[in-house]
Amino acid sequence: MCHIRVLICRVDDPTSDQTTELAAFDLPAADSAALQPETALDELETITQETGNAILRRVLQAQWDVIDAELTERHRQHFSPSAGARRRSRARHGR
Repeated sequence: MCHIRVLICRVDDPTSDQTTELAAFDLPAADSAALQPETALDELETITQETGNAILRRVLQAQWDVIDAELTERHRQHFSPSAGARRRSRARHGR
């Protein structure tokens, strides 16, 4: 049986088609035979809400991970031993 899958991928080079898969979500198949006419819409809305929230949560987490890595790297470069030596050298020479 076919189904729909949502992929969340990181693109490191916008000029390339290469991506890194971060997460995959298989949308639940709607079994129309199991749905009761009186509650079908409510059940489908609940499934949509839960699945959408899970996907959005993972997308935002991936974005935060990228931002965190960039800020961490910037912080490391600012406080690296070579950067500290340059700052001390400038301070000794009155710059």
